[in-house]
Amino acid sequence: MEVRRISDALKVRASHQANEIAHDDTRRQISFAEWDREADEVGGGLAAAGLVPGDRVFLPISNARAVEMAIAVFAVFRAGGIACPINTRLNPREIADYAALCEPRFCLTDAPDLVKTLDLAGCWHVDAMPRDLSALPDQASLDPDADAEILGTSGTTGKIKGVVVSHPDLMTGVTGYNQDRSRSTLNALPLTGSGGNIGIVMLPARGGAKAITQPKFDPKGFLELTREMRPNLIYLVPSMLRLVLDHPDVGDYDLTGVKYLMTGTAPLPHDSVMRAAKLWPHLRIRNSYGMSEGGVGLGTNSQEQVMKPGCVGKLPAHMQIRDENGHIVTEPGVVGEIYGWQKHPRRYWNDPEATAQSFKGGWTKTGDLGFVDEDGDLIMAGRSKELIIRGGYNITPLEIETALHLHPAVQQAAVVGVPHEVLGEDIAAAVTLRPGQRTEPDEIIAFCREHLADNKVPRTLLIIDAMPLNPNGKILKKELAEPLAKAAEARRAA
Repeated sequence: MEVRRISDALKVRASHQANEIAHDDTRRQISFAEWDREADEVGGGLAAAGLVPGDRVFLPISNARAVEMAIAVFAVFRAGGIACPINTRLNPREIADYAALCEPRFCLTDAPDLVKTLDLAGCWHVDAMPRDLSALPDQASLDPDADAEILGTSGTTGKIKGVVVSHPDLMTGVTGYNQDRSRSTLNALPLTGSGGNIGIVMLPARGGAKAITQPKFDPKGFLELTREMRPNLIYLVPSMLRLVLDHPDVGDYDLTGVKYLMTGTAPLPHDSVMRAAKLWPHLRIRNSYGMSEGGVGLGTNSQEQVMKPGCVGKLPAHMQIRDENGHIVTEPGVVGEIYGWQKHPRRYWNDPEATAQSFKGGWTKTGDLGFVDEDGDLIMAGRSKELIIRGGYNITPLEIETALHLHPAVQQAAVVGVPHEVLGEDIAAAVTLRPGQRTEPDEIIAFCREHLADNKVPRTLLIIDAMPLNPNGKILKKELAEPLAKAAEARRAA
């Protein structure tokens, strides 16, 4: 058959790898043939319920039902609809706001209480999804260039937006079928975000590998699954990796069957790399960089690269560093904003103003800062919105957070700019401590003076019990800004 959409790729996989496992959420496994058949059945059920091409289908499905998420997403594709995955850890107000943006007609979920107030033409629990194979649309009649998904951005700085991903976009990088099929990936990524959805839900259809999803992340359970499942690759976002490394029994687990440790979606503390390399010297560690808006996608491909703090790989031809005037930066070491080009540009759903600001002529304005070193490698320097201008000097929080993570007692660190009547902004930090560790703010600040220029040392530092995190495990700095500003003001008053 002609492969025009990612759902067509699954059908071909099902003919070549029928009985091989595609998805495993530790509760249920599903083969390629079963996934293909159930996607057809549920896709037909949605069509019989009245779904027409272009209708949105809301998918608040937790990782505990990763198999059903995979079925639901591909069923929506087979029906000609637009899949709208959304994290079940969001509160009902956030769920309602996102539904108001996407305006879904139908819903498939394992959290019905989250959507009970929504105005929907049909809503089914994933245990009772509608099925009617006879109503499945002719797949050749579906538009291969249509919108496929609306993915919610992580929302660390503002209201959640919906990034539109097309079928041609999803087909980028789909591989052939004559390859080693022994590969498998273990992860605990939320399957509703870009990394979890495109990187994990689509993974078996895109490349034939098995995707294993931990239903709910916990470090000990992840280590046990790694030992039991013996995946080729494990994927941990930086916050998860730190929790695994800090587990008191981490050294007791045999990871010899694992070849790769992949991380990404947030800045990677360099001490995590050093600790992982020492603990598991046989692992090939890879740091990746991407975003829901697309246009950027790369990763390190050598141990030398990943050992550089902040390195995410060689700057490719489809990415650029630009200065504040939009001019391309070519000099090594000069910090600018990262732009990425896409053959199939994305956009924000129902938000032309935000789309115009972020997507220009095929280029995505990322809001991320970075520079290229003498080797041509891209080094991340933080977010442009987080840039601190202290006394006229531009300071990136990532550099300070890297120093804080070197402290033996610090588990997580976040740095923000706080108002200062003379300097404009000053530097404040919040940290959490590793289990069993004790220290004082002044001691951590003194440590920073040994590793940073004086104007980059945090003047205010709070030790807190836990970082505020979004459902994807990223630190919500906006929730730290006010308490840190008050602490800075109190310190100056004292």
